[in-house]
Amino acid sequence: MKPITEDKFESILKFLEEKKIDVLLINDYENSRNVNLQYLSGHPTDATILINSSGESILMPWDVPLAEKHSEVDEIINPANFSFNIFLAMKELFENRWKKSSITVGAHSMTTYGFIVKMKAIIPGVKYFEEPIQITQVFEKLRATKTEFEIKKLIKAAQIGTRTISDIQDFCINTPDGTEKDLSFIVRKKMAEYGADDVAFEPLVANSSRAHEIHQHPFASDQKFGLPGLALIDFGAKFQGYHSDITVPISFGKLSDEQITMRELTIKSYEAAIEMIDIGVPLWKIHDIAEQILKKGGYPMPYSLGHGLGLTEHDSPFISRKPTDEYSKKHWKEETIQDGMVFTIEPGAYKQGLGGQRLENDILIRNGKVEIITKSEPLNF
Repeated sequence: MKPITEDKFESILKFLEEKKIDVLLINDYENSRNVNLQYLSGHPTDATILINSSGESILMPWDVPLAEKHSEVDEIINPANFSFNIFLAMKELFENRWKKSSITVGAHSMTTYGFIVKMKAIIPGVKYFEEPIQITQVFEKLRATKTEFEIKKLIKAAQIGTRTISDIQDFCINTPDGTEKDLSFIVRKKMAEYGADDVAFEPLVANSSRAHEIHQHPFASDQKFGLPGLALIDFGAKFQGYHSDITVPISFGKLSDEQITMRELTIKSYEAAIEMIDIGVPLWKIHDIAEQILKKGGYPMPYSLGHGLGLTEHDSPFISRKPTDEYSKKHWKEETIQDGMVFTIEPGAYKQGLGGQRLENDILIRNGKVEIITKSEPLNF
């Protein structure tokens, strides 16, 4: 089943008409993943989709049986009929079926330069819409709110992640010499047992010597996890294509005064952000209130407060600060909280030598109400 609704699909067609775009082109391949293909068609991976201005949808998949099983499109074109060359298939489509000597293609901004160069060489009559960022923004706006079909999957992914928190507690209590990798393995195993198709992303497991990093490299090490100080684990479940994202802040042993402050500021900024969430509130203001609390305490937050969840673990909307550079300001539009949004709130305080704390939960806006659909909270051992 394709996630996009008919009314949202109609808004894409309206955009194509307004911008005088004949064909929308979306690719999803190993060198350039784009889940908008799945959003439009239901097909999970490795294909090109074309949607013309009249609404006809044509899929050119690498795996035709997979497309026949999952996709909802008007037509599936088998590349084998064109020497496995989708450019020849598009050329046939443009010139002989749609009979256009000149055609304007709107390519998503994630389309690779190499793909465009090859397309120009094989189909010389193609012109390109010169503002691909506008196409990206159309999809960001559409995917910022989720349908009930999507919300059910997101809630299930959240439930799987939440259930795993008790296993993290058990590990911290009963495996005092366990490593970061040990904990990562347990989280993966338990989420699979609870129904996850996969992890949403590589779990970030960090003891007090590594938790000051925003994204750990490696994601989990051979070091003992339960070192004294401030630690964390950032993980999520993937369920039928949809993602959850949770960070559990953890402390071991007696904390210094500054470590206690870091923990308290993280909780305070999190609670302030949650309190501010309401229909119509600008997203940047929610980011701002959490960031100011941390800044006043002496801890910068060098990332956005939160991000949407959906077919990717970083979906729209983004709960972030206002842009300052001229290019970004040109394309920026203030976004507000709307029904159907699902996003994270994840403030944190970090300092090398002391560790780091990040408290992250997933938030659903439904029927005008705020629902916290994951249940992370600080753990102390």
